[in-house]
This record gives sequence, structure tokens and C-alpha cells, in this order.
Amino acid sequence: MLNNEKYDVLILGGGLAGLTLALQLKQTKPGISILVLEKRKKDAPVATHKVGESLSELGSSYLRNVLDLKDYLKEHQLPKFGFRFFFSPEHAREMDKRVEVGSKIFNPFPTHQIDRGLLENELVSKLKDSGVEIILGAKVTDMELSKSGHKVRFENESNEYSAEGQWIIDSTGRSSLLKRKLGLEKEINHDINAAWFRLDAEIDIDYWSDNLDWRNFVDPGRRRLATNHLMGEGYWVWLIPLVSGKISIGIVADPKFHPFYEFNTFEKAMKWLEKYEPLAAEMLGKHKEKLMDFKVMKHFAYDTKQFYSSDRWAVTGEAGAFLDPLYSPGSDFIALSNSWITDLIVRDTNKEDISLRTLIFDLAHKELLSGWITLYRNMYGIFGKTQIMLMKIVWDWASYWAIPNVLFNNKGYTDIAVLKQYSSSNVSIGRRFAKLNERMQELFRTWSQHNIESCSGHQLNVFDLLCLRQFQTELLQQYKSGELMPKIESNLKILEHISAEIFRLVSEQINDTPNDMNVDPYSMMISDGKEELLKKSKNQNALGVVESIRTDIAVMWLKNIKTPVNEFAG
Repeated sequence: MLNNEKYDVLILGGGLAGLTLALQLKQTKPGISILVLEKRKKDAPVATHKVGESLSELGSSYLRNVLDLKDYLKEHQLPKFGFRFFFSPEHAREMDKRVEVGSKIFNPFPTHQIDRGLLENELVSKLKDSGVEIILGAKVTDMELSKSGHKVRFENESNEYSAEGQWIIDSTGRSSLLKRKLGLEKEINHDINAAWFRLDAEIDIDYWSDNLDWRNFVDPGRRRLATNHLMGEGYWVWLIPLVSGKISIGIVADPKFHPFYEFNTFEKAMKWLEKYEPLAAEMLGKHKEKLMDFKVMKHFAYDTKQFYSSDRWAVTGEAGAFLDPLYSPGSDFIALSNSWITDLIVRDTNKEDISLRTLIFDLAHKELLSGWITLYRNMYGIFGKTQIMLMKIVWDWASYWAIPNVLFNNKGYTDIAVLKQYSSSNVSIGRRFAKLNERMQELFRTWSQHNIESCSGHQLNVFDLLCLRQFQTELLQQYKSGELMPKIESNLKILEHISAEIFRLVSEQINDTPNDMNVDPYSMMISDGKEELLKKSKNQNALGVVESIRTDIAVMWLKNIKTPVNEFAG
């Protein structure tokens, strides 16, 4: 069965993470020898039941540009009409009364909804053509790690085999074989549960309302192509279309609000939807006889103590860590991890010393993860608070497009000089960005402790915000080595002004501070109170009002809008 028992790289797991890593390695160093061991015994079925159908910009950039799958994705997968959110859960029976947030056009930087079965089969075909050896039906039974070469034993069709590799990569998903062997498990303090299922039906939420004015906010058929979110206190529900004419539906909930036992079977999930998302339950219930599968995931978030080792092992994808499916970050972290691993393996096989790079990449991954988890931790309670979530969406999207995406698209995460400059001190861009994001997430949580007016009937276009349109459009640009960090610095300054303007509005509401108050987003907190805030506003680092940013944020500040953008109350 094996052409060669010794390989440069052994990859355990032939899902999205492992297959894309093999392709990236082969494209970067064509002569490298790779063995992929995958436990499934045959081609993946259409609409394979896996998390990770919705691509965000960073993951899309990886597949389209790094792996050169742009033409394949365009021809064989669905274009994604961005993220779309429906708030105001008090109007869960009437779509046209909910606050809808999304785009009226396809995002300038293209993303996709991917059928994982189709994509993984395409990757297997490409890899075999390029000389990568892939064994389906391989069950790993043991592994021995050694600096002189790793050995793995596996079963296939009742026979036992072994193979050796200079590098061993764990991409076995939640099985986390290598992490468990080395005792690298780590808690992440984010306890959320999920259940999801597929229906063999094409469902278009345009038809969840008869109101033609509401429907016509976007062109026909586009809402269906979005990753649609129904938001409420302690939960969110996703609806994701697949190219095969099927649909993926998921419930993700914090057990402090929605115990897992309330939706951990299909029957219970439908009853749960009847209670919290009754219109969705009614529309999906029409197709329940077309149920394809049902899966649950309890306490799904976890971490690892180490991602990469100069002893020539690494973990990627869900074999390492997983945060939360909100904003679809799974493929983003596959892109980042695989790029770091590829850089290390290629340099090592070229006889370079990778000790320092390994430490830097491992630290960079951990720091990125620790910042990213703040978007989710202790946040589910505010998902039903529409005005707060509108501000959070502005912040989360702006910061994601402005910093991580720009770094990745310009190979900043594998450039040691860039990484050192990015995180070298407490006043470096990376440290400031992490602190600013932490302050913003804290602001949203503090704000949620106050009375928030309910909102209804608005339809909001995110690209009415010039700052979001600028960040999204600029993802298409490439920067020379000397231009990248100045661009990141420039983007961070815009984020500082966005942060200051949101703070200004919230503080005016809660503390009755002036709406033109100067704000230092790094030091001022809503809990400081009016007197202390006015004192801090005189600090030299406090930022004044930028009218263009104020105009942008006002688009999402419904409290100041006397007449909703679209009101369909009667």
C-alpha cells in the first residue's frame, strides 16, 4: 500500500485542515513527500455534516489566493452574500418588524458558502494528482515521537501498517490525538453548546414575509445566499445555504439561558424554535420530513497549551483549539495555522534553524486566540439587546477587516520582522489593538447592565458606513514591506476614533456626559462616572470628534432616529 515508508510530513486527518495544509506544502515545495491518513473510508458525501460551511474573508483569502482555488470556488460553490443579522427577538413572528443588518451588495472582497463534502473531495483529487499519498479508512492506533523522526501505526482494511516522518501534524479535529498524547489540553472558559441539522430543501427567507417593501431592501434571492443569523437573549440561530440545494440550520446557546437538554434532539430543537423563533419553526417545519442529519456539540470551546514545536510536530484546525462558530472563524484559524506550519516545515527541510520562528509563531497564535475569544466570552446575554449588538457588529467587523485580514493578505503573520514590530512592546500596534478590543468588549458588557430601549422595523446597510466600506474594499490591496505597518497603524487610528465615538454615545446615554466629550478609549470606562470621565477627557491622549466617523456610527444608533429607516408597523 505504501510507496515509501518514510516521508517528510505525516498528516493525521484528511479533513479541511489537513488537506489544505498538504496542498499548501506541495505548492510551496513541490518535491516534499507527504502521507495523509484519513479515517473515513470513501469519498465524503455531498453536504458532509461538518462545522465550517461559511467562509469569512481571511479564510476565503486563503482558499482563493494562497491555494489558488478561486476558479473552483466560483464555479462549484455558492457566493456568500456576507453576514446578515435579524435582531429584535420580541418580533420573532414577524420578519419585517425585526431589525435587519447586512449589505445591499455583495461584499467587495468575495467569500463563499462551501459544501464541505464537495470541497474535500476536490482537494483529495488535486493532492493525488500532485503526488501526495492519501489513505482513506486509516485508523491511527499509536504514534512515537522522536527528534530523529516520528513513527505512526495505523490500521486499514484489518491490516496493520506503520510509517515514519520527519514532521507529524495533527489535523484529526476534536479527536486531538497528538494533543491528548502530549497532555496539552487547556480550558478556555467559554461554555456554549450547539446543535445543527441539514434539510434537503432550498429555503429562502425572502418568503418569510409578504411585505414587498421589506423584501425589496435587497435584490431577490440574495438574502438566501447570506449566512443568516436570528439573534436573541443567550442564543443565535444560523441558516446557511449549500450549493447542492440543501440548507444547514444551527442553534448555538449559552446554558445559563438555554439548557442543552432543551434542544439536543431534532424534536426538542423544533420545540425550542417554536418557543424562541416561532416563524423559523413554522417555515422549517414544512420541510422536516426532508431531515438529513442531526448533530450536537456540548461545551464546544477549548484551547491547547502549544501549537508548534521545533521537535517537528504541530496541531492545526480543531485538533488545536476552537472558539465559537459566530462570525465563522474556523477557516480563518486553519489559514493562519497552516501558513505558520508551512513556513516552519519548508524552512526546516531547507536546513534552516527554526527554533526562534517556532516560538514566535506559537506566541502569535496564542495572543491572537486570547484576543479573539473576548468577542464571545460572557457575551451571549447581550445578543437580544439590539442597540448594543449594532455597535458590537460595527466594532467586530471593522477591527477584523482592519488588522488581521490586512496582515494575513500581506504575509505579515509569517514575517518575523513584522511580528516583532507588531508585538514588541506594550505600546506596539498589536498590544494597543488587543487592549482596545478588550476595552470595547467590556464596554458592551457594562452597557448591557442598563436599560436598553427596544428597536424594531429598521433595515440597515453596513456599507452605508464609509469606514466599513473602506476597510472591506482595501482588503483587495497589496502593500510593499515598508508600507504594511504604516497601513496597520493608520487603520488602528481609525479604530480608535470608532471606539471613541461609540463610547461617547453610550456615556451620554448612561452618564449624561457631553456628546462632544474628548475620549481616551484606552483609559476611560463607563463605570468611571460623569466627574471622573470629564476629568479624563482633558488628558492629552483623549480624542476629539471626527465628523465622518460620527456620521458613520449614527447610521447604527437607532435611539436618535425618530422615524425608522423602514417601519412596517402597520
